[in-house]
Amino acid sequence: MLYLDANATRPMEPGAAEALCRALSELPGNPHSPHQLGRKAAAAVEDARERVAALVGRPARQVRFTSGATEANAWALQGLRRAAVERGGGPARVLCSAVEHPSVLCQADERLPVDARGVIELDAVEQALDRPGVAVLSVMAANNETGVLQPLPELARLCRERGIPFHCDASQLPGRLDCADLPADLLTLSAHKLGGPKGCGALIGARLPPPLLCGGPQERGDRAGTVAVPLVHSFGVATTLCRPLEDELQRQLEAAAKELGATVLGEGAPRLPNTSALLFDQPGDLIVMALDLEGVCASTGAACASGAAEESHVLRAMGLRGLPVRLSWQRETPVLEVLPVLEAVLERLRSA
Repeated sequence: MLYLDANATRPMEPGAAEALCRALSELPGNPHSPHQLGRKAAAAVEDARERVAALVGRPARQVRFTSGATEANAWALQGLRRAAVERGGGPARVLCSAVEHPSVLCQADERLPVDARGVIELDAVEQALDRPGVAVLSVMAANNETGVLQPLPELARLCRERGIPFHCDASQLPGRLDCADLPADLLTLSAHKLGGPKGCGALIGARLPPPLLCGGPQERGDRAGTVAVPLVHSFGVATTLCRPLEDELQRQLEAAAKELGATVLGEGAPRLPNTSALLFDQPGDLIVMALDLEGVCASTGAACASGAAEESHVLRAMGLRGLPVRLSWQRETPVLEVLPVLEAVLERLRSA
């Protein structure tokens, strides 16, 4: 198998997988129990908190663990909307880019346009922020489908000048690029996107919104529910294994793909070095199925939309049509091995 779907989920780092298995047997206690096994579990959680915080260059006191990025995004956006309503007494709007993950889009009242590369239009952002009743702006660090990076410093500045909170889903950044200085008030991370376990994430910020889940004192009173200690411990270990990637393989892959007739989505914009979204003259879902039969795991875009057989909202926002093939990888993946397989698949489909 050649695994080229790392943006959907990365295979676990061996060190993180080992830590998870070890924690399942060695950390049975509830971290809120007063006995020694409870204290041992609590120490593991706090160690993970320190490690996750170090990844993004924040103090550990800002980190709260969640069940994943979807919960963290819901907490950030619903919480900030509720806080704004309580302060102002009127409607409070959530703004986002038109290319956000569905877990953000479903919370938003207004989707701001992007250009043909998939980069948010700053003039539109500025105009939207100047309208009354804005509770928060949410823009992802890197698009999960195209890998396009958004202008976070400029967005943070526009929000800061108006006193509006800025939330950033940074789930795709760790393990691809450095993420130690992201200028957002609230950050979302997902463990399984960076080589950790599924079912764990984090919301990070100096001033967290009101809790989404209540009923217990866990996570310093901000998120009720027993902490999933093995997942959190493994998450922390995985963050220490993140290293930025180079883009040489991406350049080689895309040069060869263009020789096969591909259009590279987001070309010309800053992008993640591990992501190539390619649009061919053949439907992307057929290409992905044919690649799968040859032992290559790829996708047409976001995993949450798999099987929908409809065009991506990201492509529509960029003014494009069709189903692309998204290839995304992690360190030490022999990416270029896909090229002869892709060429053979395209030849078969075109001749058919």
